[in-house]
Amino acid sequence: MPLKWHLPIGLLYDIYVLSTQDVDHHDTSRPSISDSKAVPFRLELHFSQSSASTQRLNLITPSPTVVHDCFINSVKEADFLRSGTAKPIMSLSASDSKLLWSSTQENDLSVFARIHAGLLPTNTPWRNIPLRIYLPSTNATPITGSEGTVTTENEAEQSKNKPTASQPQGQIRVIQSQVSPYISASTAPTASQMRSTSSVQSTPQTLGTALHSLLPSLFPSRRTPILAKPLLHGASLPMNAVLEEVASKACYADGWVNIVVAITG
Repeated sequence: MPLKWHLPIGLLYDIYVLSTQDVDHHDTSRPSISDSKAVPFRLELHFSQSSASTQRLNLITPSPTVVHDCFINSVKEADFLRSGTAKPIMSLSASDSKLLWSSTQENDLSVFARIHAGLLPTNTPWRNIPLRIYLPSTNATPITGSEGTVTTENEAEQSKNKPTASQPQGQIRVIQSQVSPYISASTAPTASQMRSTSSVQSTPQTLGTALHSLLPSLFPSRRTPILAKPLLHGASLPMNAVLEEVASKACYADGWVNIVVAITG
């Protein structure tokens, strides 16, 4: 199955492995990922159109620059959503800009945390939450949300490279919308309220209220995961988690909160 190289490996694990398992009960029959001999995936890396099986794939240029540019662009997107401008990331010194990437490469949490904290709004409210919701899909059935249509990742590529009987489908549908960190305190949140940044809003947006607004058919309750569960970093996330806190403390290295939906009902 072709894996999307620009997605974090932990997110790919949530999508292709954890979302297919019971996340609430440990399966002793499966090897633990903590076991040094157990790995989430066995990978084949292709850099040339050497066979018919790779001719349908969009291969990356074998250069670290490609991965670096993809990462920085994603950081800028998240920065713009949080602050309404990309000024925080663009204002970083040359040394801190390099350290943001090198600390990610080298898994240097202390250096990364210092630079990342400087990108978060402090004296002004957050404009939006950098949130993406991933729904693993085995077919091309459209997914609709509260506003009818939802964005999907690489739709043009998917329509051009339609799966065949010999090609595992494993498509990923991605939902992305402007999600405000606050909702109206007087009424149930709607999609339009989620996009509003009015100062009269006071109730923090939780994961449950956001999922209920964006995917009401999968999340009919704002408090209890009935038909599906949200996954983040290999664990089931509580529905009452405040999104701004999640985005501050538990986002991926590029600043995005990547939630994977696991169907349970």
